[in-house]
Amino acid sequence: MKIIVASQEDPVARAVAELLGPGEATEWHVGDARLRDLGEGRFLLRRPGLHVHDEALGRELPAAVSVQVEALLFPSVHRANTNRPALTVHPLGNLSRDAEVGGRPQELNPVPARLMTETFLRWYEVGRAEGIETTFEATHHGPLLPLPSFFVEIGSTPSEWGRPELLRGLTEVLRTVEVERTVRDTVVLGIGGGHYMPRFRDMVRRRQVSVGHLVPSHHATALTEELEEQLVARTAHVEGILLAKEDPALVLPRLRSLLPTKLEKDLPSRA
Repeated sequence: MKIIVASQEDPVARAVAELLGPGEATEWHVGDARLRDLGEGRFLLRRPGLHVHDEALGRELPAAVSVQVEALLFPSVHRANTNRPALTVHPLGNLSRDAEVGGRPQELNPVPARLMTETFLRWYEVGRAEGIETTFEATHHGPLLPLPSFFVEIGSTPSEWGRPELLRGLTEVLRTVEVERTVRDTVVLGIGGGHYMPRFRDMVRRRQVSVGHLVPSHHATALTEELEEQLVARTAHVEGILLAKEDPALVLPRLRSLLPTKLEKDLPSRA
């Protein structure tokens, strides 16, 4: 079960929900809304309020639904100070002691690495067709949830948020994405680089690898042991650490003891 969670305060999420259509009402209520069946294991959930602060979602999902959830997928706007057009994908959680944009300090959500990576690869193709850069972002912001989840975003201004071709492309990605092409991939934590993680964007396009949580350099050297354990425990099927560059200072000894370091040259190429 994949649930597309549409914040009614977010213009991208609201538009995607309209394009997905009403679906069929199920027996399950989440808060005041019914979960709507879109077919093919896909469901739509409209939510009031802003998604980055929607931690009530984890409590309100019926237990019979929670046990079936493969992932919660959040369509969203993306904002950047540069106002540069960009399409992004990222895991959820806060690596720092700051939780101004939802969630809790130094708490991470589970991330479905293979599904997130496949979503990125398909979103990348939409961006390429439309002449917009598509990239990962580092793990950041809420809501804090106990279920696997990630955001898929259109940025960075209202001009992009309302572009029909981007909204249609995002809707189609969310409606159809599966993990068929990545089911045998190695799953890794991505460590190093800046917030937008271009190195990992390029690596997943060239190599048979899926990335889970993504840790930029400025957080990598200040991870607590508890956070390192969360990175491993909350990245599904993780097998190793992939570094943006070969720099031993990027990974603390505790994390190295939990997972082997993998280098790009050792990963098989994509067909």
